[in-house]
Amino acid sequence: MTTSTTTQYFNLHTSGIGYISRIREVSPKRGQPFLACKVSALCGAADAVEYRPFDCRVSGAEAEKLVRRCQEAVEAERKVLISFNIGDIYPDLYESNGETKVMMKGRLLRIDWIKVDGQNVYSAPRRETSEAA
Repeated sequence: MTTSTTTQYFNLHTSGIGYISRIREVSPKRGQPFLACKVSALCGAADAVEYRPFDCRVSGAEAEKLVRRCQEAVEAERKVLISFNIGDIYPDLYESNGETKVMMKGRLLRIDWIKVDGQNVYSAPRRETSEAA
């Protein structure tokens, strides 16, 4: 009798829109360098918007290509708004000026559209939806 073991995962994905900033290469002491960015997600009423910051590791070739495409506009301090999917979020505690603060971290998995100063500059192709999903 042959037994097959398959690892199963539970995915936690957050989707929304937000401003992308602080695009940078991170070179950890151990491991491979990676692209990271900050996403300030919008939430609340449109006339009283609040922001929820996420520090993200960019995951996947397509997401990395799109974030790099935003870098010049971000460095020029233009407003770069994206529609995003972030996975595997978790809180990270850190010290700042003697205070303990929290930053949400995660992996930026997908960008569905990009607007720079209100102008649409990218729209992802429509995703196929399966009946099993």
